[in-house]
Amino acid sequence: MTEFVCRRTGQTYEVGEQLDQNGQALVHAVVSAGPDLALKQYLPATLHKRPDLEARIKSMIANPPAYRPDRTGPVICAWPEDAAYVAGQFAGFVMPRIDTRAAITIPDLATRHTTTWHDRLAVAENLARAVAVLHDGDVVIGDFREWNLLAWSDGHVTLLGCDRMQVVDPVSHRRFPCVAGRDACTPPELQLPSSLSSMLRTSSSDIFTLALHLHLLLLDGAHPFRGQWRGGGDNPPEHVLAQEGLWTYAGDRRLAPYPSSAPLAALPETLQQFFRAAFVDGARNPEARPPAQDWLIELTHLRESLATPRRLATVTPPRPAAVAAASPVAAPAHHDLGDAETHRLPPEPSHRVTPSGTRRLESTPPRRRRNALRLAACVATAAVAIGGVVGVSTAARRSVAHVADPTVSEQTPTTSTQPRPDDPTAALEQVRARDAAVVETLAESWVAQLSARPAESSTTDRTATDVAVLAGHEALRRQYPGAVLLKSTDWNYDGDFWITVVRERFSSAEEANDWCGTHHFAPQDCFAKKLSHSGVVEGSAKYRR
Repeated sequence: MTEFVCRRTGQTYEVGEQLDQNGQALVHAVVSAGPDLALKQYLPATLHKRPDLEARIKSMIANPPAYRPDRTGPVICAWPEDAAYVAGQFAGFVMPRIDTRAAITIPDLATRHTTTWHDRLAVAENLARAVAVLHDGDVVIGDFREWNLLAWSDGHVTLLGCDRMQVVDPVSHRRFPCVAGRDACTPPELQLPSSLSSMLRTSSSDIFTLALHLHLLLLDGAHPFRGQWRGGGDNPPEHVLAQEGLWTYAGDRRLAPYPSSAPLAALPETLQQFFRAAFVDGARNPEARPPAQDWLIELTHLRESLATPRRLATVTPPRPAAVAAASPVAAPAHHDLGDAETHRLPPEPSHRVTPSGTRRLESTPPRRRRNALRLAACVATAAVAIGGVVGVSTAARRSVAHVADPTVSEQTPTTSTQPRPDDPTAALEQVRARDAAVVETLAESWVAQLSARPAESSTTDRTATDVAVLAGHEALRRQYPGAVLLKSTDWNYDGDFWITVVRERFSSAEEANDWCGTHHFAPQDCFAKKLSHSGVVEGSAKYRR
């Protein structure tokens, strides 16, 4: 069995069972180190591609944030605790072992109908706390991919992928930049053609993404840049709306919330102002976004204004003497992105409305404030808008291929009278088998692909992962009854993914992408794929811009 040596302690340990893997590294248990540690061992190709990894990990170990709020409680992130060497060569690092079997990604929790208000608020508060702690340690997160943001039933939050965060060496003051690409969570000021991995970031860029996830959590899954487009021309993609500061609740007549969206007035006025500062003012001036600590303070006081949520026991930070209000309402700004592909929105006079007064979000005992009762009624009557669209990572996109064939719209998936298995993996296989006949009619045709989720190979993490995959697919199916499930290994894909597509054949990639645009999907969430049994992946995916 392979042994490794920890640099700081000099201790030698055996590499245990494999717990997880991705395209960059393997995660193993650590033998004789108890159940609390895991080894992240980089693949040789990763070490070759990222020669600064050893120096980065050493600097992280030398200057850790307060990632262990409680010696016996959960950590807020899987921070490196010691560098690991195999046969004298740097191999990776030892970190807290995170049991993800009962975890759910924060975007999945935010867009799930069954998530209670107390659970939403608990996760929102603890997510803001995690970001505030990291920022206090001069760490910029950067990579907010959904599978790196995990929550549990007790409301605690843990961030993964710490070795991709921007950190500073405390001795040399060398800054190691974030390792992250552009995705649906990238702030508008970083939507540039240059390599994001070479750019140093500020904490304000994290606040855009923090605000996006808090928006999903606190407004029942409503996305800040998805709504009813009433301006001229086609509905601009989300990243263009973000660049223009066109938040759905900003009051601009060109973009309005969906009728089923939760009302913004359900939130306290300060949080309304914070969202405006993050999405509207922040599009022009990123430093206008309220810091994570301010979000944490307001979320803590919101929790305290309601009945204390079960399972959430945290220390209340001191409330500042005055909370800075957002800047006055102004028309969205246009940003010059140089060589970046930019879309200009048709000019329209701004008709934003001033945020209404504070309302609380949960019913409370009779003696609680009247505002809390008004808020409860508001939320209870608001229909939940589930986005449900799964973002496809850059790596997943590269591995995605397309399929083509001609008669699907007339067929419907076979309904099964069999009860759904309790095991989520078995339930996914049941859906896959049920949809197989319909999916087969899509062979050799272009389809609209809605989601690609990695199929978990590790037995340890499979249950939690497949629960999230199943929930995401069901959300898409509720929103688009024509959605069907397939496994990438049956078709022309690289890698092992659960794929959701629409059961409609298109004669060209353009038609499939037009369908995505007509149904208001962001470019990263829906694109054309040609399904085939030929095994040819090259050219089988056509992405939208």
